[in-house]
Amino acid sequence: MENSGSKTSFQIRSIPLRVCSSQAHSQGSGSQESDEKKDKTKVRRAYALGGCLMFMWLSTHAILLYRRRNEHRSLNEKIPPMSWEQFVQEYLLPGKVKTIVYQPQFEVGNVYLHSATEQLMKKALLDWIHAAPDKFSRPPDVRFYFEGDAAAVEQAIRRIQKQTHDSPNPLKEVEFEVDQFPSTRELAFIIISTFFTMAAIMMVK
Repeated sequence: MENSGSKTSFQIRSIPLRVCSSQAHSQGSGSQESDEKKDKTKVRRAYALGGCLMFMWLSTHAILLYRRRNEHRSLNEKIPPMSWEQFVQEYLLPGKVKTIVYQPQFEVGNVYLHSATEQLMKKALLDWIHAAPDKFSRPPDVRFYFEGDAAAVEQAIRRIQKQTHDSPNPLKEVEFEVDQFPSTRELAFIIISTFFTMAAIMMVK
C-alpha cells in the first residue's frame, strides 16, 4: 500500500525596509530644506530692510544738507558776510546785536539786531506762512565770517566783554545760539522718515 504525502509550500514575502527608511529620510530632508529656505528668506529680508533703512537715513541727510547749501548760497548773494573785525566795530561794540546764530559747517554767523519792528515783522510773516513761531523764521540782518568752531566764537565774545567791562560803554549781553547740522527739527524729520520707511517695508509680505 502506497502512501502519498502532500507537500505544503510557504511563500515568504520580504518587506522592503530600505525603501521605507529611504522614504522617511527623504521626508526629513525635505522638511529640513524647507526650513533652510525659510531661514535664508528671513536673512535676505533682514538685509533688505537694513539696506533700505540705511539708504533712507543717508538720503534724507543728503537732501537736507543740499537744501542748507542752497539757502547758504542764496543768503551769500543777498547778504554777503563781512569780516569778524568789521562786525565787531560796526555792530557788536555799539550794542546793536541781539542774537548771533552761528553755523559751524559754513563758518558763518547770522546776526539779528535790536529792532522795534522786529515783533511786528515776525507776526506778519508767521500770519502769512501759517507756521509755528521759529527763531529762524526771518532772514538775518547782517552776517559775518569767522574761522573757527562755535566755542571759538563764544570765547571771542567773552573776551570782548571782559575788555569792555570797565569802559564807559561795556558790551551788552548777546544771545548766542548754534545752528548745528542736523538741527533738532531736521533730526526729527530724518527719524520720522526712516520710521515710516521701516513700517512700509514690514507691511510688505
